Formats: sequence, structure tokens, C-alpha cells
Amino acid sequence: MDESILLYQVKPGDTLDKIAGTIGMTGNQLKDFHKTLLLTVLITFFSVACNKSQEKTTSASVKSDTLVLDDQDIVFVSPGDQTIAALKKKNGEDFYTIADDANNYFSEASTYLDSLKVSYKNADDTKVFAYKKDNKTVAIPKHNSPWYAVFYKDGKYETVDLINVREAYPKFFGNAVAKNSGTLNSKMVIASVAGNQYSVVEEKDCDLNNDHFTDKIVVLANNRDLDPQDPDTKIAPVLILLNDQNKKYDVLKNEKIYPNSFGDSFRKLVVKDRFFTVELFNELPDEYTSEKYITFKFSEPSKEIVLSKYGENTVWNDGKKTNTLCSEKNFGKILFRDYNSDDIRAKCPK
Repeated sequence: MDESILLYQVKPGDTLDKIAGTIGMTGNQLKDFHKTLLLTVLITFFSVACNKSQEKTTSASVKSDTLVLDDQDIVFVSPGDQTIAALKKKNGEDFYTIADDANNYFSEASTYLDSLKVSYKNADDTKVFAYKKDNKTVAIPKHNSPWYAVFYKDGKYETVDLINVREAYPKFFGNAVAKNSGTLNSKMVIASVAGNQYSVVEEKDCDLNNDHFTDKIVVLANNRDLDPQDPDTKIAPVLILLNDQNKKYDVLKNEKIYPNSFGDSFRKLVVKDRFFTVELFNELPDEYTSEKYITFKFSEPSKEIVLSKYGENTVWNDGKKTNTLCSEKNFGKILFRDYNSDDIRAKCPK
């Protein structure tokens, strides 16, 4: 066997093409070598991941025939030898493509959980997964896919396809801080809102309420292109994470700042002391360009986040300019969560 093959160390997430390319195989050699290499990859990455996850947790051993889940648990499940043999017989050559996809999905899912500092275990499908309820051991049914994850929390469970772990995790576990993290986990809180639908475009630390604990303001973007006929594409949440004495975050959310009905684009987030401003931009070719400045503040008397000022500068195609500026004196008290870009103009003087 070629020395490069013996020396190459397979890592979780390595694809077959990447490995084969690294060791210099092409054409028919790659085709013949694919099968053996794939099985090596599967065995290696689940072994490495198992060792990695055991460093993070002291929960039940995966060597037991029955793995009893408790507290908040996650287990990645892979097919055992008998299941692999059955899958190869059923799917033929397609088995290797299916298994390669599973490798990639596992890598993405485990990397996501690692970023949140969330513990997880690995086991094959020869294990029985169960939990305790009323002094009885309740078995968890197997998933319809041979590669999957098991979520467990407080007597409830869910089996999830690997490709759906990122989206399903925050929905199942909610905003709770990851166990064993020892500190506030803002990434987990943000992920619980973002899921697969949104991504972070800007995030800034601040101390809005001047209590010497670090708060966060997060602007999310919709991962789908704006479609005037689809209201869901007009939503991109802006979040405020108020730090409650390093114990938890109080999360405030507004989904009506942008893109809104005008299709505004996010430009910048500016933070200063108890104030922060969301800057938006819009352009309609041959008609106008528009800049909007939406400023919120922490109100000391009421201990709430409220709208402080709204400004809009529009330059029309003929060179004329329209400037709008209004404050609490004009629109009264508007809480952050109640602000709506679609109707703020009506509350400002003409």
C-alpha cells in the first residue's frame, strides 16, 4: 500500500474526494478505493468524536447495552456492523454516497454543538436508548434513518435527522444556558432565535442599563431573498440581550424594524452609552435613495427600552431632498418591542 495512505490521518468532516486528492489518487484508483476508504472514514470519525464527547461529559457510558439518558442529553447514533451490512445489500453502490453524506452532516452538526459548548455522546444502533419515568425505564424508538441524533430533556425526547440538528436543537432545548458551560452562553440564545432561517450580520456588546453587566445587541438577516409576495422574507429580527447579573439573559425581540414593507436594507449598528441606532438604507432606481436612523434608549425611570428618535433623509431623482426628524415629544412612548417601521412616519410631523 502507498506510504501516503498509511500516513494520512482521517479527521471528522473529511470528504472522500478531499482525502483521495490529498494522497494523490485519481480516476479508476479513486473509484476502486472509495469503498474501503469510506468504511475507514466512518469508523474513524465516530471513534474520534466519541472520545471527544467523552471528554466533555461524565454521563452514562456508551459501552453499556442500554444508555439511560438524564437531565439534558444528546446522542449521535450511527449504524452498527449488522446495519451497515444490511444497508450495503439494500442500496448497493449508493450506500457509499449515503454514508459520505452522513459523514458531512455529522461534522456540521457536531461543529455547531461544539460552538455552543454543548456536550454530546456517540453510540451505534446496537445500544438501547432509554430514560427513567415513574421509576420505570422507558425505551426510545429508533429513528427511520440509520444516522440520527437523540435529544432528551426532562422526560421528553426527539429523534432528529443529522441534517436538521441545527434547526431542531434550539426548538427542543429552548433558551436554556448550556449545562457545564459555567457562563452565559449568548451564542446559544441567538441560535435559538436564528435557527436556519436567519444569520447574524452585526453584534455589539454594550451596557444599556448601566449596571456594569455586558448586554448585547444583535441584528439578524433573513437567509431568504426578499419576496414581496412572501411576508416571511420581510422579517429579520433585532435582538437585545439584557444581562441579568450574569445569571441569564432577558431577551427582547423586534421583527418590524427591517426589511419592512419598504424592503429596507440594514447598513450599520451604532451604540453609545444607553443609546443604540439601527441605520437602514434603500434605493429605488430612477426615483430616490433613502437613509433611516432609528434610535432606541434605556429609560431609567421605567427600566424599559424605548424609541428615542426617528430620522429619515430622502434624496429624489430630481435633486430634491426630504428630511424627517421626530422624537418622543412627537410619537410618545413606543417600546422597542412595539416599534414598527411601516407606521412610524404617520407619527412624525409633516
